[in-house]
Amino acid sequence: MPNSRRDFVKATAGMGLAAGLSSAAPATSIPRRKFGKTGLEVSLMSLGGGRVGTLLDTKQALDTIRRCYELGVNYFDTAAAGAYGLSQLRYGAAIADVRDKIIIGTKTRHRTFAHSELDLNQSLANMKTDYLDLYQIHNVMHEEDIRFIFGPRGVMEMIEKAKKAGKIRFVGVTGHMNPHVLAKILGMYDFDSVLMPLSISDGANRAFSFERITLPVALDRGIGIIAMKVTGNAGLMNHRVATVNECLSYVWSLPISTSILGCRTVEEVETDHRLVTSAKKLTPAQMSELRKKAANADFAELEPWKAPPAPALAGAPRYLGD
Repeated sequence: MPNSRRDFVKATAGMGLAAGLSSAAPATSIPRRKFGKTGLEVSLMSLGGGRVGTLLDTKQALDTIRRCYELGVNYFDTAAAGAYGLSQLRYGAAIADVRDKIIIGTKTRHRTFAHSELDLNQSLANMKTDYLDLYQIHNVMHEEDIRFIFGPRGVMEMIEKAKKAGKIRFVGVTGHMNPHVLAKILGMYDFDSVLMPLSISDGANRAFSFERITLPVALDRGIGIIAMKVTGNAGLMNHRVATVNECLSYVWSLPISTSILGCRTVEEVETDHRLVTSAKKLTPAQMSELRKKAANADFAELEPWKAPPAPALAGAPRYLGD
């Protein structure tokens, strides 16, 4: 089994696909799904900014971004902090000329009006645009965090102002630490989207699962659903829990709108394109079998970004959190 994304690209060159995906010649376009109640349609495969933001080779990054667009990706994910900030600049260089044909979603980690407004304006400048399709409050961690978000001169107050000014079209929220907290905030504002980790291991984790706890709330509210960490940051392959094909086909069979994939090369983009254009929805029985493969996994090791609200009890999984 390939234990890295690069190994997988080499192993699948010219080969058929694994069980659960069609071996027929790929279609010419990426499937699109409704993005909640926004009226938008998004490509099932979307590009995450983190990896193209960490590349040392600028041309490689720009070529990777542009190839996504050429193959039908219309949703591009990014953020203001760290490597994502550089990915914003690279988006601005690679796809600003097709701004009217793409959907850009970015995020802020800030909770105050002033800091998040600086983030927003910098993001607009970086990507050479005067509006963002989706602006997301990033990584809601706990109930105190929620109080800051909705508090006086908080980020939500800034977002409402920016919406009225035409800088933001739709508003989303993200979380990867606690599915209960993310489910709670979904009921406190008319969000348009939610970004959360969804994967085979998350589905198998009966005690602490976004698929089991948060996803039903989002579906009930008609919110656009963006999946992230679909391979567990490659942990599911590295620990031999599942193949890349199994990881992707599982998440694409969930009622999501799109899935964020990290790509570093044109070849990785083209491999993902072959998979997404030939993917077939798994049956409930097939999905159950994949969850069974992960049922006895060390979830804290596979999903270290999660964090329960209370100190872990003796013998309980020790998640690391953000």
